[in-house]
Amino acid sequence: MKRWIMFVVVLLVSVQVNAQEFSFIPKAGLNLANMVPDGGDMQPGLNIGIAGEYRFSQRFALEPGLYYSMQGYQSDDYGMTARLQCDYLNIPVYARFYLFKGFNIFAGPQLGINVRAKANDKVVSSIQEQGCYLKRITGSIRENVNTFDFSLGVGVGYLFDCGLAVSANYNIGLTNIFKDAGGLSDSMYDNTSNNGVIQINVGWCFRMK
Repeated sequence: MKRWIMFVVVLLVSVQVNAQEFSFIPKAGLNLANMVPDGGDMQPGLNIGIAGEYRFSQRFALEPGLYYSMQGYQSDDYGMTARLQCDYLNIPVYARFYLFKGFNIFAGPQLGINVRAKANDKVVSSIQEQGCYLKRITGSIRENVNTFDFSLGVGVGYLFDCGLAVSANYNIGLTNIFKDAGGLSDSMYDNTSNNGVIQINVGWCFRMK
C-alpha cells in the first residue's frame, strides 16, 4: 500500500512537470460485477469519481483517478439466492493512447480499498451439495474480505470536441476477494475468487492548460 501511494505521488509530480496539457474529468457510470472464475449473474451498481488526464502528446496521456465503485456478486444456485455487495475506493493509473481523433484505448493497474462488504443470502429450497447444506450468510462480512484489491483494467473510449467523454472497460482482479477465514466455510463465498467488473462511464473533460 505504501509503495503504491509513493508510486502515484512520484508519478503525478513527474508527469506534471512534463505534461503539455492537463484536464480533469468528473465521471459516473454503470458497473456490472461478478466473481471470477465462479461466474454467477452480473450485479449492477454505480461508480462515480474524478480523473486527471496528463497529455504528453497528441497521441499519449496518463490518467490517474479516484472512484467510489459498487461491486460484488449475485447467484441463484444450490437452492440459495446469494448477493454480495462489495464497495471499493479505486485508484487506477491508465496509459491512454489516442489512435485517431477522439478514439482511444487505455490500460493500467488499479488499487482498490474495500469500504463495505455485505452479504444477503436467502434459502429457496433444501438442495444439498455433497451432503452438506450451504451456510446462509447475512450482514456485514467486511472482516472476511481483504482490505486491498489489485486489478488490471483495459478499455476503449471516445473524447468529443465539446468535452464529452465516454468509455467502456473491464477490470480483472489479480488478488483474492476473501481472506482465509473460517467464518465463510461451507457458504457461497467459501472459494478463491477475484473481482471482475465491466464499467460504462460518461464524463466531461475540463482542460486547464
